[in-house]
Amino acid sequence: MNEFLEQFLLESREHIEQATAELLALEKSPADKARLDAVLRAFHTLKGGAGIVDFTAMAHAIHAAEEVLVGARSGSRAITSQFVSECLGCVDQIVRWLDTIEATGALPSGADAQAHELVARFGGAGNAAPAPTHPGTAPTPDDWAQALLARHKDIAQDGCTAIRYAPDADCFFAGVDPVARMAALPDLLALEISPALPWPALEELDPFACNVVLTALTRLAMADVAAALGDIVDYCDLRQLHPAPGIPDRRQLSDPARGLLEAQLAVIGDDGDIVPGRMAAAGVAAANVLRHAGRRADADRVARGLEESLAQKTPDLLRAALQSALHAMLPAPAAIAPAAPQGTTATTMRIDAARVDALVNLTGELTVAKNAIGHTAKLAQEGDNVLAAMLKERHALLDRLVTELQQTVLALRVRPLRAVFQRFPRLLREAAAELGRPAELVLEGGDTEADKAIVEMLFEPLLHVLRNAIDHGVEDAASRAALGKPAVASIGLRAMREQEHIVVEVSDDGGGVDTDRVREVALSRGLVTAEELAAMGERDVLHLMFAPGFSTARQVTGLSGRGVGLDSVRTAVEGVGGRVDITSRPRAGTTIRLTLPFSVMMTRVMLVAAGEQAFGIALDVVVETLRVAADRIVAVGAAQAIVVRDQTVPLIELREALDLPPTAHQQTDATIVLARVNGSLGALRVDRIGERMEVMLKPLEGLLAGTRGIAGSTMLGDGSVLLLLDLGELFR
Repeated sequence: MNEFLEQFLLESREHIEQATAELLALEKSPADKARLDAVLRAFHTLKGGAGIVDFTAMAHAIHAAEEVLVGARSGSRAITSQFVSECLGCVDQIVRWLDTIEATGALPSGADAQAHELVARFGGAGNAAPAPTHPGTAPTPDDWAQALLARHKDIAQDGCTAIRYAPDADCFFAGVDPVARMAALPDLLALEISPALPWPALEELDPFACNVVLTALTRLAMADVAAALGDIVDYCDLRQLHPAPGIPDRRQLSDPARGLLEAQLAVIGDDGDIVPGRMAAAGVAAANVLRHAGRRADADRVARGLEESLAQKTPDLLRAALQSALHAMLPAPAAIAPAAPQGTTATTMRIDAARVDALVNLTGELTVAKNAIGHTAKLAQEGDNVLAAMLKERHALLDRLVTELQQTVLALRVRPLRAVFQRFPRLLREAAAELGRPAELVLEGGDTEADKAIVEMLFEPLLHVLRNAIDHGVEDAASRAALGKPAVASIGLRAMREQEHIVVEVSDDGGGVDTDRVREVALSRGLVTAEELAAMGERDVLHLMFAPGFSTARQVTGLSGRGVGLDSVRTAVEGVGGRVDITSRPRAGTTIRLTLPFSVMMTRVMLVAAGEQAFGIALDVVVETLRVAADRIVAVGAAQAIVVRDQTVPLIELREALDLPPTAHQQTDATIVLARVNGSLGALRVDRIGERMEVMLKPLEGLLAGTRGIAGSTMLGDGSVLLLLDLGELFR
């Protein structure tokens, strides 16, 4: 795929997201002209992009949609749900075309027929293809330059260059201000602005299309004008106008001017003696002569030649620039490399995600190397020598720099959750229409940022949760009216940052979860025994909904009922080290809460030991560490617990939980790690507590993939592999 198609795909998808969001907002507020204008801007830019890559079918279809939108803006067409659906259908077809281009690297075949279908769906609007807007197709009178000179003959006595600039109709979307670009030309004598086409009636005027032609006169030579115009020169017609008879042309060097330049060459001399003062005087004088003659480009070359000659202590570069100015003829305008608009600089750039991931992986290897140096410094310190102290000092410096590098690199992967949130309003709209349950999606916290991997994995889990909310959570309009609720249900999707975690919640104002129905289904499908079910609290019963194959639906619909939704939600969330929780109130609604790590790459861990094996615990779940007498651990049935500040906390012995052999030395005191897991406190008894460090966590692969109780692995400084414990699974 060539770079133009790649850029076209990237920009088109951004405008499609904008158009979709604005259309959905317009459906709720049909009188909002700002929303309608935003939709028009997005469609107009999409059409311009299609024209750049010669995708005429797409441009034809979008033109038809634009005609309908313009009709809505003039008041001749009402904005209804059907109207919005037609426009969204056009967007869907564009997405399919873009998917084909991305898969094949070429424009799709058969697009013309699909475009004609879209045009017919819009009632035939746009059957005439949009008129070309490139200036080369517009009729241009041959005598425009002489007519312009005649209108300004009082100020254009010298030879000058005439410019006729017909901007592209979509130039505003490319960040081009035609008037500002022309007004910035040096030695500007006159500037006129006129419409390219007759102005339409005010209600039919498209404020986003440029409909002007600019003509100007300048004293600059034609080559200098072409260079000054930069990237808009292709849209300009340049004419060299000679002065009236008897009036000297200032661009052609007069005999005195030529004599002055030749004199400066003589001042420089041909011998090898270098006199900086003499070179500087000659160069400045020559540049001034050329500027006075209107030869700015030659003057700039002489000035640069002087600067380089002084730096290199040789007159050769200055002499060459002067000789070139003396013998140069006025060149015809040539192809000029596009130049950035004056006064603008790029503040962002797009980087291939694979390159960012490679940089992150390299940073992870650097972290392992840093930890290895720390381990070496610790071993060397046992000798208590000067080298050990120096090594420790250098390791501290390296640790600080690597930490800063890690934070900077990981920030490259950060994206706002808005990227995934904005895909759901339309999906919910279609689901609500299919089920006949009016619902409104309320988005909050779209600016909350998270690692790219977290943002990308969220779509599918949130899709299942939202489908369950509309299918199982909210009631139909009649039932809501009987309960005194608003006819339109409210489903909230919000995100927030909590320390090192990202929390995403989906809530509805429906009838809540029928826990009796959950018990009935769980028992009938053999998910739990009657005894286990009797011992469960309400929270545990709610979590049965995440079991594989669980569904309370009495019939399968196109949205849910197959028992795979919430199970896949928990699997996906826990796969990145997150957890899922659910709360529900009868007749008030249900909230599903996803707690996810901010980054799946970098984790701060605390080392603990069980037997002779070291393990890692995510530091953000650790509340405190305790050392207590062993007799403070009490038996509660078949389990154990410890009382901490008048609160009974369940306790697990890590060595027994992992079936590890006992240590050689029995401890009289117990070393306890108090952690908050799934919103509750839990205590973990370990043999020893080690250091704290930051590690680049790797998911388990191969035979260890999917091992319960292990969240990932990393490598320590001594080359050993450290397993990170999943406390949520251990305490489950």
